[in-house]
Amino acid sequence: MKNKIIFLEFNGIPGSGKTTLSNRVIADMKSANYPVESYHQIIKKPSRKNLKHLLLFLFRIKPSSFKIGYLAVMYLITNKKLNHENWLRVISLVVLFDFYQKKNRDNVQEVILVDQGIAQQIISMLYESELIADKYAIKLIRYAKKKDLGIFIVNVDLDIKASFERLTKRKGNISRIQKLNEANAIHTLTIQQNNFNKIRKIIKELELESLNVNTQVCIDENVLLIENYIMRIQKQ
Repeated sequence: MKNKIIFLEFNGIPGSGKTTLSNRVIADMKSANYPVESYHQIIKKPSRKNLKHLLLFLFRIKPSSFKIGYLAVMYLITNKKLNHENWLRVISLVVLFDFYQKKNRDNVQEVILVDQGIAQQIISMLYESELIADKYAIKLIRYAKKKDLGIFIVNVDLDIKASFERLTKRKGNISRIQKLNEANAIHTLTIQQNNFNKIRKIIKELELESLNVNTQVCIDENVLLIENYIMRIQKQ
């Protein structure tokens, strides 16, 4: 394997169990003294409220990272979703990609789990809208693959109704979907799942390696499956 570092991106609809699963993998592998961490525990992103800090942060980003921002903006324009909230998502995507590049430069053997990666951001930008133009989604994913940064995908699936039921029991960080009634929430989750299917098809066609898991089964089974996947990647 060219890269010592592995970025494992988890994607799936809200309530499918991405964060729960990734946290279990981290805890399990850390208990075995394995170098694994969550992206959110490492990255030090500036506060959106501190504009000066944000501008200084962006000034230090590698120029090649801004191409992902340009592609993301074009993706939003072609899908008619260019708004204030999505501008912030574009910035998050640039910061994420820059983090990938800089960690690769460190040349340290490590596994970093990301539950808001490139594929997840692409879907989140649309939220409850159908993906109508995939040209720049393809360009985004192709550019990420071309950089050969050690990105691998875990497609997390769960029945839509089961995902909604999990969301109704979630406490703390309340998502937009949790504020909807059941019919509207199911409708939104269905749109997101359809969009994920389209993005996953692109990932497969571009031969970016991925693993499929379903969180309906025992979490221990999925944790073992992902750990074996990581070991297999490292042997490549």
